[in-house]
Amino acid sequence: MAQYLKNKNKIDLIFEKGSTIKGRGLLLKAYDFEDGLVEFGVSVSKKLYPSAVKRNLIKRRIREQVKSLGFIGSVSKGLSFFIIYTSKEILSSKEIKKRVEGLTQNL
Repeated sequence: MAQYLKNKNKIDLIFEKGSTIKGRGLLLKAYDFEDGLVEFGVSVSKKLYPSAVKRNLIKRRIREQVKSLGFIGSVSKGLSFFIIYTSKEILSSKEIKKRVEGLTQNL
């Protein structure tokens, strides 16, 4: 079962020392904490989308695709990751699914 990444120290460590994978419209930062937990977080820039409604829509779509693809089960235990949405347009769930799959190919 996937957990959401909420620990500020872990988030800071992911951004400082984690590896980065760039995809079309998505950026994935990952770090292996070796604690046996698989946690993930999603971020959408307030600068790109000032409306909280749009940001939350995008976050819900990304979270749902990460869960439905079985992405959590395929990564090694202890690996925590953060997905950052960088596209300037709001993508459909199908398009987000394709792009998340593209990120998993590189992980």
